[in-house]
Amino acid sequence: MKTENWMSNLDDNLTLDKISIPGTHDSGTWKTGKGAAHTQNFGIMTQLRDGIRFLDIRVKHKSGRNHDPLQIYHGIINCDTSFGEVLTICADFLKINPTETIIMLIDTASGDGKNIQKDFDVYLNETEYKDLFNLEPVPPKLAELRGKIILFRRFPGSRGVDLSTGWKTNATFTLKTPEGVKFKIEDNYKEHNTKKKAKLVVKNIESSINNPDDGVIYITYNSISQGVPHTPYQYAWGGGFGRVDPAMNPYLASYLSEYSGKKKFGVIMLDYYNNKKGSINNNNVTLIINANVDIALTH
Repeated sequence: MKTENWMSNLDDNLTLDKISIPGTHDSGTWKTGKGAAHTQNFGIMTQLRDGIRFLDIRVKHKSGRNHDPLQIYHGIINCDTSFGEVLTICADFLKINPTETIIMLIDTASGDGKNIQKDFDVYLNETEYKDLFNLEPVPPKLAELRGKIILFRRFPGSRGVDLSTGWKTNATFTLKTPEGVKFKIEDNYKEHNTKKKAKLVVKNIESSINNPDDGVIYITYNSISQGVPHTPYQYAWGGGFGRVDPAMNPYLASYLSEYSGKKKFGVIMLDYYNNKKGSINNNNVTLIINANVDIALTH
């Protein structure tokens, strides 16, 4: 077993609320220049090979590209990658690793997103993508999800798990879809005091650990947006003008390392998930994956 196929040992009867899953915040930003919009150093294929299974994809309609109508954006910043490119990478990965599943949270990068469903349907009509997604409003057991992308939808529409209403800005909150899927989400991205942010992160993960059978999908964002004077990278790993104390990724690894045995961490979303000042540090991803029953990756 490797990070490429770590889900192969998971029980087919598991549901998503029972699995500890590493994810990336604004997953499609690896081509943007350094600064506020840049939150990942590596492309989607590398992320998937490294064990990431939850992708946070922000899209915007791109006029003049009818064959590929959605472009990846972070806010107003064009990430120089189309949605079709992302889907092709995911499809290629799943062909090689059919035991895996990818959760894709799709949101509009700006605006109300009312036209995103129409653009999304263009891809579903393409031969290479038409069987790529599981579009059920209530995610089934893992056996039915292997080899598929699970759609978590934050734009108005009619397919997938519907998170289009009730998502709060810069908050920790609960959300229940119209079909009854329950979430508890920590997304305090404007909290630039990392001591306070770390406490919010820990509180949400602790809630997941302490309620293993509550049927809730916990999503915890360990990421912080640009703030004075630090970039998202500096909040994740330290550096820059003035000290970031604690840096979020090392703090998270230290916290997760305190747990022995198998725990339900939920989904944990990361900026710069494994890259510290030019070196590779995949500890957080490994710790999250190894929290699952029957998984024992070595780093």
